[in-house]
Amino acid sequence: MSSSLHLTIGPVRFALWTAEDLPLRYSAWGYRGFAAEPSAAGGTPPLAEMAVEVRWGEAELPAGDPLYESGKNWAVWPDGDGWCFCSRYAGRERPGMVCRANGSLDSAVLTLAPDQVEDPLSYPLDQVLSWGLLTRCGGVVMHAALIERNGRGLVLAGRSGAGKSTLAALCRGQGWRGLNDDRAILYQPNDAPMAAGTPWHGTGLLAEPDEVPPAAILLLEQADEERLERMPPRTAKLELLCSTSIPWFEDRWAPDALQALDRLVESIPVYRFCFTKTADAAAALDDVEEVSQCV
Repeated sequence: MSSSLHLTIGPVRFALWTAEDLPLRYSAWGYRGFAAEPSAAGGTPPLAEMAVEVRWGEAELPAGDPLYESGKNWAVWPDGDGWCFCSRYAGRERPGMVCRANGSLDSAVLTLAPDQVEDPLSYPLDQVLSWGLLTRCGGVVMHAALIERNGRGLVLAGRSGAGKSTLAALCRGQGWRGLNDDRAILYQPNDAPMAAGTPWHGTGLLAEPDEVPPAAILLLEQADEERLERMPPRTAKLELLCSTSIPWFEDRWAPDALQALDRLVESIPVYRFCFTKTADAAAALDDVEEVSQCV
């Protein structure tokens, strides 16, 4: 019995299907709202889509050295004109997840270990594949929290430990809604940039599938008082590189990701936000309109 499921993250959709007698389903709570049965009407078409056939069986790590290995979290090897991505192999005889994607990124075959019956395409490989798909729509994945109020978003960018989850939680106490506290997608297929929540949450456990126009990007810096400083686009891009996932391992993706970041910082105001990780920080951002007036 065949099964199909759509995993939609911002402008990217993974159309999962299997011919095997196992249902496709997600149990991890972070994926709620992102994974759904295909709609009869189709819904809003994604800007980038990949068809993923899901299989279960034993797979091997590819021979030779990988193009890139992120610790033992995931690795990628060349595979014809495409790639072979592997994860969940540390301490295992065989990898738990192997995904072979073609060079155009429109189709892939995902092989899961027999004991993985839920959460088929999941972190980290769904995020890695999104890096490539986002290059089609002027987008990047940013190490950032995303909060929203009155239909406008603030992107709170920073490295691990910068205070993204803390500030997002403080802002929720001031009426903001948290869409994510660790990873956000920013994209700009035309002149209107958008920011989207993702299932890849942090310690604040925020993961919502909604999208909002971003009023500003705030580069977080801990300080002894609240201070908001406008950053020129060139400086903003250089500093945001440390918070943006640029797929340097792939020459076909990296230039487009860098160009996307260029366009985004030209279109979205970027500020350095010095803050105290107290309620005063949330109060300093109490009104999205006030932040927008600084533009």
